[in-house]
Amino acid sequence: MTSILKKRQAFFKSCGLRENPFRTVPPDDFTQVAKIFHGRQEILEKAILNLYEGRNIMVRGGWGIGKTALIKTMLVQLQQEVAELQEEMLIIYIGGIPEMTIATFYRTLLLGITQQLAGNSTEAKAIADSLGGSNIQANRNKLEGGVNLFVMTAKVSREANTIDLKDSAVYQQLLFWLDQATESYSRVVIAIDDLDKRDYPIVQQILENSLDLFRQGSKRAFIMTGRRLTDIQDATTRSLGIFSEDLLLEPMSNDDLRQIAINHLNSARNDPSPGCHPFTDAVLDRIVEYAQGIPRQLNIICDKLLSAAIQQEYFTIDEPALQALWPNIQEQIVQQLTPQLRHLLYNIYQLGGIDEDLSNNDLDQLGAITFNELLPSLNDLQSLDLLVPKTSNQKTRLLPSKIVPSPPPAQ
Repeated sequence: MTSILKKRQAFFKSCGLRENPFRTVPPDDFTQVAKIFHGRQEILEKAILNLYEGRNIMVRGGWGIGKTALIKTMLVQLQQEVAELQEEMLIIYIGGIPEMTIATFYRTLLLGITQQLAGNSTEAKAIADSLGGSNIQANRNKLEGGVNLFVMTAKVSREANTIDLKDSAVYQQLLFWLDQATESYSRVVIAIDDLDKRDYPIVQQILENSLDLFRQGSKRAFIMTGRRLTDIQDATTRSLGIFSEDLLLEPMSNDDLRQIAINHLNSARNDPSPGCHPFTDAVLDRIVEYAQGIPRQLNIICDKLLSAAIQQEYFTIDEPALQALWPNIQEQIVQQLTPQLRHLLYNIYQLGGIDEDLSNNDLDQLGAITFNELLPSLNDLQSLDLLVPKTSNQKTRLLPSKIVPSPPPAQ
């Protein structure tokens, strides 16, 4: 029997690929993300201009819409354009703050700033050493033209926060060292990613208690990612006057998704080409249609198909191969769900989607009294990329992903 690794090697060799380039999350390498990224040029330019001018930005969108890819690409382009102006900019990207509280938010920001100032200040180094721990990763990415980008993946544990300061004192230290950073650099930009994975009340508390942090200083700016808000939440956030731009990422066009797929393939090719092999043009068009405008859906589908093609020894993924592989991929995905989530997902499929305006009959079919009862399970299904948000006329409806197979016939 041929080993699976030999099958893998033969498959990628025949396709001219070094590896499977499709992942559910963007690569850690910012320049690699920028090479794969395609589209949203108007949003990129608006974000760069506002951040350079010291204005804060919120980037919103549903699960998998491409917020992290956008923010990483934008930071690379921003830093390169600032370098061309012969200015020195400090960019700190924080990729995650677990167990988000206002205290961990302040401490993580303080750590990121003092780490970058520690080379010229013993006091900053002392604070960074006290706040830092083994769960903090801070890297300096070297970009083309000698540009530096500071990347901090914050995985702060409680044990790492050993500095003996009250939260209010940490906040004052944060304001002080942020002022010091704006004196050392012509511009300071802090990117806070993954706020969309936090509960809105916590995010609201952070924003409301940090107005001095976000409003002061014309040479510093914050960019954050977040989910779509309810009308009340949106009005509350706007009333704070923190964000100059609230950029909403809509589903992408089929042409943009197709080019993103080709960019992914070229990232793993020794000889880049405009083609989409091992997918045929017709199959890639079908994949793009299945993705429903969501980049992560595109990545998931391409990843699953390539892995299945290796196992079944299809060296070209054409229509017959797709018809043979796709049903098994769909079934494997839903079989990994709990019976409760699978039942809910199939009911949503039969309803043609779900939103807050459910009838009593629909709620009965879903086994719930109110829509709010369903929210935790709906969030679980979205995080598993099995529900896709679709907005029309200011109203969002959750639709089953095309990865979800048709429900089995009723017994």
